[in-house]
Amino acid sequence: MILEQKVFVSWSGGKDSYLSLLKAREMGLAVHTLVTFMNSEERSMSHGLSRELLQEQASALGLPLEVEMVTWEDYENGFMRVTDRLKEKGITGGVFGDINLQEHRDWVEKMCSLASLSSFLPLFGMEEKEVLSELLGRGARLVLVSLRDDFLDEKWLGKEIDGDFYEVCRSRGVSPCGENGEYHTLAVDGPFFNSPLSFHPDGIEKVKEWNFLKVKKS
Repeated sequence: MILEQKVFVSWSGGKDSYLSLLKAREMGLAVHTLVTFMNSEERSMSHGLSRELLQEQASALGLPLEVEMVTWEDYENGFMRVTDRLKEKGITGGVFGDINLQEHRDWVEKMCSLASLSSFLPLFGMEEKEVLSELLGRGARLVLVSLRDDFLDEKWLGKEIDGDFYEVCRSRGVSPCGENGEYHTLAVDGPFFNSPLSFHPDGIEKVKEWNFLKVKKS
């Protein structure tokens, strides 16, 4: 039964993983830990967030953070390494924040099957506008930390998403939830945060067509 499931949440630090955490708890899943994959520079894959900042975020949410160092080429092996460790702690499933990309769902289900874990994708099939509306309606505060430079100017980095952001995305013809990597966010406050995440910007780094806000905890 779902109530007996002890799970991890695949954790980027952003909006989709945060909403999947909220929904997992409402489903009756026992969330045990957050899992983040990091590169050799100790920055999270895709979002580029530091281990220190993500640890502070996890602490604000009252959950431990499990980190696995990977490369894109080694990602699947890294998944198996971290899930092997978690199974020793009694974890039986994983929660993922994918919304509408079937290839992502297929990968999650394949890897969880190989690891003998249940997979939960509580956002899958939601309308992207609904995802943003639900987060904002719950009082989530979401800061833009990476942008594809053909989507928005770097001056948007560090700004909070508001109710008009969906229309900004639509007017530029991109995924409102950034499902194709158009942007990434950092959840800084909302339900289950015992205090807002304290941070400050520390410059902008450009990697190919993406601009990343360097963020440090205050």
